[in-house]
Amino acid sequence: MKKKTYCIIFCLLGLALVGTSCNKRKTYAELLKDETRAIEKFILENKLVILDEFPENLVFKPNEFYRDPATGVYFNIIVPGDTAHKVKIGEEVYVRFSGLRYFTSSNDTTEYSNDNLITNPFPETFIYRGAVNVSNRSLYSGTTPGWVVPLTYIGHTGVVKMIVPFNMGSSSDQQSYSTTYYGNVKYRFESQS
Repeated sequence: MKKKTYCIIFCLLGLALVGTSCNKRKTYAELLKDETRAIEKFILENKLVILDEFPENLVFKPNEFYRDPATGVYFNIIVPGDTAHKVKIGEEVYVRFSGLRYFTSSNDTTEYSNDNLITNPFPETFIYRGAVNVSNRSLYSGTTPGWVVPLTYIGHTGVVKMIVPFNMGSSSDQQSYSTTYYGNVKYRFESQS
């Protein structure tokens, strides 16, 4: 009798474990599809034009974005900055941003920034390790790898706006699968400050 009771208890525990492991979490492929749909919706709603070719003169219209093929990051150069002074390998880069919005909910219109010197006296920083792509983004752990993408085009005091897929976002964005939009990202290079 005791053996039957133990057997029933273990069977019920096994079913409970199987039941809890079969929750409705999305696969990574499903999360990527959701992100693609969210970005496409954002592009349509904001009447953005995605350029096939990068403008050689660095001039973008306000609604034009270039999608970097190596990272999937979309960006628009607002101000190219001092292109005679490009960032160097090993140089510290200071980042101020405003208009940060998350794609997690269309109802959430909260914007974040770090450009108020009183509430945020210190900018975000990272050491430039070269151009970023999906396979070497770990070189930029502790920051947002997507911020590095425009640096091959702009110079000191350059300003961009960008759409950053979650896999090129901060570690928090990567863990929560949060795609972001930055209305304004400003760069300063240590050697020029």
